[in-house]
Amino acid sequence: MATSNKIKVTDLEFDEIKSNLKAYLSAQDDFQDYDFEGSGMSVLIDILAYNTHYTGYYANMLGNEMFMDSSSLRDSVVSHAKHLGVTPTSVKTPTAELNFTFTPSGAPTSLTIAKDTKFTTSIDGTSYTFVTNITTNVPRAGDGSYVATGVEIKEGKILNKSYTVDSEDTAQRFIIPNVNVDASTISVVVQNSDSDTDTNIYTDGNAIDVTTIKGTDKVFFLQEIEGRKYEITFGDGAVGKQLSDGNIIFIEYIVTGGTLANKASVFTAVGSVATLTSADYILTTNTEATGGADIQTTTSLKFQAPKLYQAQNRATTRDDYKAILLEQRPDIESITAYGGEDADPVQYGKVFIAVKPSGNNVFTNVAKAAIEKSILKQSNVVTVIPVIIDPIFIYLLLNTTVNYDPVTNLTDENTLKTNINTSIQNYHQTNLEKFDQKFRYSMLTQDIDNTNDSIRNNRTTMRYQQRIAIETLDTPITYTLNFNNALQHGNLISSSFIATDGYTYTLVDDTIGNIKAVKLNSGGVWTGPVHIRESSVLHTGEYHYAVDVHDTESQLLDLFILPDGSTDYGTIDYATGKVILNSFRPVTITDGNDYIKITVTPTYNNSDITPLREQILTYDVNDTEAIVINMVAETI
Repeated sequence: MATSNKIKVTDLEFDEIKSNLKAYLSAQDDFQDYDFEGSGMSVLIDILAYNTHYTGYYANMLGNEMFMDSSSLRDSVVSHAKHLGVTPTSVKTPTAELNFTFTPSGAPTSLTIAKDTKFTTSIDGTSYTFVTNITTNVPRAGDGSYVATGVEIKEGKILNKSYTVDSEDTAQRFIIPNVNVDASTISVVVQNSDSDTDTNIYTDGNAIDVTTIKGTDKVFFLQEIEGRKYEITFGDGAVGKQLSDGNIIFIEYIVTGGTLANKASVFTAVGSVATLTSADYILTTNTEATGGADIQTTTSLKFQAPKLYQAQNRATTRDDYKAILLEQRPDIESITAYGGEDADPVQYGKVFIAVKPSGNNVFTNVAKAAIEKSILKQSNVVTVIPVIIDPIFIYLLLNTTVNYDPVTNLTDENTLKTNINTSIQNYHQTNLEKFDQKFRYSMLTQDIDNTNDSIRNNRTTMRYQQRIAIETLDTPITYTLNFNNALQHGNLISSSFIATDGYTYTLVDDTIGNIKAVKLNSGGVWTGPVHIRESSVLHTGEYHYAVDVHDTESQLLDLFILPDGSTDYGTIDYATGKVILNSFRPVTITDGNDYIKITVTPTYNNSDITPLREQILTYDVNDTEAIVINMVAETI
């Protein structure tokens, strides 16, 4: 007779299941004499164990996929997001803008840049094709010229797919057969039938408040399905117009490589443009390619979907703005938002959203205007004005002296130096380069020490740098810079520029809160810190500084005199790190850049830095001063 022995149902591994089955059967009176290892019963037990193991594994996986947080399959996460009214963002095609000046023979009334006109570009030796997504008409101007500005081109290939509606086919689905489809480029046109060629353009119902869609509205709905493809569905007669048998659906879309062609800036037409050869037009780039992005990842979707559901496509809080923009513009790498009451100066009634795009430092003005118009104004509170702004970058300049033991160093000095450089760059890339990320001096120095066991210590000093973008030279403009830290006196220095008198100057602070433009009295460019001994006015009316260089060498500097007779270009608040340049008017920037570098040094006990609002801490990999490493081999 059977014993009361029971199978342990909590053990789900194959070996444990098999062992439990054998223990259970061995305890039964009918199987006490069986050799489970050497008999045919062993095979049967294996089958039972495998079946139980597979069933348990499947039940466990099925249970996980029932909830968004524990789901691992993309299809499951997409399905859960659909219940929240959230559609994953698709891959996005990079978009550039071109300018044309045509010189056709004769005097046609207008020219037409046809849709699907192709252009090529190359990035790092790889070619990419861009196409026009719409037809552009170029009328003849009053002076007889033909000029087209801001002609939009998109990277990828325009493709088409058509279906004939058949209600008898219960399995019929309207699927776009390609992957890497930019959903924003999908257009749907429905023709009545083969015999009735009248067509109707259908709009994207996902972009419309569903409560406003009537049963006669011509809309389509897009959803991601298996294999990262897309399916198009239509209304049921209550929400959206229902299709009829014989309707022909024409779907057009662009397949793109996403981020690969971002920053493309030089384009060449493939074939003719507006039926003209390259000899009959001048092509220039208005805006380089931006906006390319990869399809939204499963991790991103799991993070954003609950927040988008909470926002309900209405931007009322800071997090709402972030969630909506990240969902609509996957090419945004980092974003922050703050109210006008926190701005400097205060601007009530506005909300500022700073965005950093992937692959670029800033969005173009055209892209920012498009975001404000097509996204924010659709979900924004009426009484609040959304403003997209650029991030302000604070560049870190590090100088580290590393003492190491050459005996325990298992590599040569150059290799060790390279590894230290890599450690510093890894720190920057991991801990900085996004909004709201702080620089911690102790963490960086620790990473340097941990690069190699032979490193005994390091002495690292740092400076901060901001860059003033000079949009119009020889025009007086006031600039305000916030370094958000206590600064050393006499250490502000700028890159050089030519002033209105034709001489080359640099900006310095005079250690008491004023900013001056100076040059060496001998005619050279001043590049060092200022330690003032005295200032005087010579008989010629020129202002001069007598300065000490590092307290050891005396030099005479000329000051630039402003039209009002002043020598003060602005002020510096050493306690707060706020720098103001009044009516700054460089005529030429001598290093060929379109910006002036302003570099300062923090006080010795203030090496950490916290970015303010739209600021991002970063470094310039191409700047030789960004990371300076001095190696010192020490022996006992």
